[in-house]
Amino acid sequence: MKEKQILDSLQRSIDRAPIDILDKIKEEPRVKMLRHDDITRQETRKFSMKNMMSYASVAAVFLFVLFGWMLQVTIPDSRIYLDVNPSIEIVTNRQNKVIDLIADNLDGRRITSDLDYKGKTLFEVTDEILDRMMDESYLVKDREYLLLSVYNKDENKAEQQKQSLDRRIHEHLQEKELQPIVLLQKLDKTSTIEKYAEEYGISISRMTFIRNLIILNPQLKPETLVGLSIGELVRLSQGMELELDKIIDSTDFDKLQPIIPGPEPETEPGLPPDDLPSDDPAQDDLPKDDLPPDDQSDDIPKGDLTDDDLPRQPDVQDKLIGPDKAKQIALSVAKGTITDFDFDEDDLEYEVEIELGDLEYEIIIDARTGKILEIDIDD
Repeated sequence: MKEKQILDSLQRSIDRAPIDILDKIKEEPRVKMLRHDDITRQETRKFSMKNMMSYASVAAVFLFVLFGWMLQVTIPDSRIYLDVNPSIEIVTNRQNKVIDLIADNLDGRRITSDLDYKGKTLFEVTDEILDRMMDESYLVKDREYLLLSVYNKDENKAEQQKQSLDRRIHEHLQEKELQPIVLLQKLDKTSTIEKYAEEYGISISRMTFIRNLIILNPQLKPETLVGLSIGELVRLSQGMELELDKIIDSTDFDKLQPIIPGPEPETEPGLPPDDLPSDDPAQDDLPKDDLPPDDQSDDIPKGDLTDDDLPRQPDVQDKLIGPDKAKQIALSVAKGTITDFDFDEDDLEYEVEIELGDLEYEIIIDARTGKILEIDIDD
């Protein structure tokens, strides 16, 4: 049937309907429904406490799983510090995966530049850092000192990580035919250490090592030490006879080459020790006035002197080290060029000035023991 026909039919039906049909419907008595059908039924459901607890339990389990995942994967757990001259901080999660890599100085930034650490283990990243340090000649033969520090709130875990990393570093570098000297340090992060580390622009690990050296010898000053590499700090400690084993652990103490002088080399009969050729030819022209007084006594006619005028023969404890030995000790701290060398007759001390790059070292050495008494560094 067409649409127009349908509309016409509906209109005719409406026209035939009684006019008062609506009024009649209103006048009909109202009958209360005894039972609702599917259309008129309206149910009110009560939300029980039992259902609420079920939903809350599901939500709690979900949050617990989410927080546990974040705790294991994204939240820092340990901080590992590798110091040579580059200072690098490795941040790991509880799964020993690296989640951040921080360079604490310019050399550290050179090493960590474009290093992809995401998703890698602590050992993998450590190996790559060591390889880069070797490529940049920070770790080479005779310069294999490395300070390793680990911080974790759980001291037992920190100690385990420190020992396992120590073994890994030795294995990796020995494969490269290097004999590392790894210094292990317990790390206690304090606000004071962090403040000084930030002030001097060095790592918390290196600042802790310097703080401990100053405890061993209060004459040392932070500004004198912050520019030294780990190897230079160790050699300085040896020269000053500081007891490193009181502040660090290491299985490599036996590899440290002693710089405290032993017996002076024997000379030919009648040849004073200071007439021996020097390791540095430029130092052979130093005037005799800079040498200890007993080295010049041969030029004095002894027949004209009384017993009181004769130089006192020193006993074993008073024997002085020669200039060559003093230079050797000074150069063990800073392998540069000696620019000045003096002997203080009153205090029996050698004063050595060394230029190394843009730095000038002034080192004072006890002429009787060979002990380094003081070191100053100027730009």
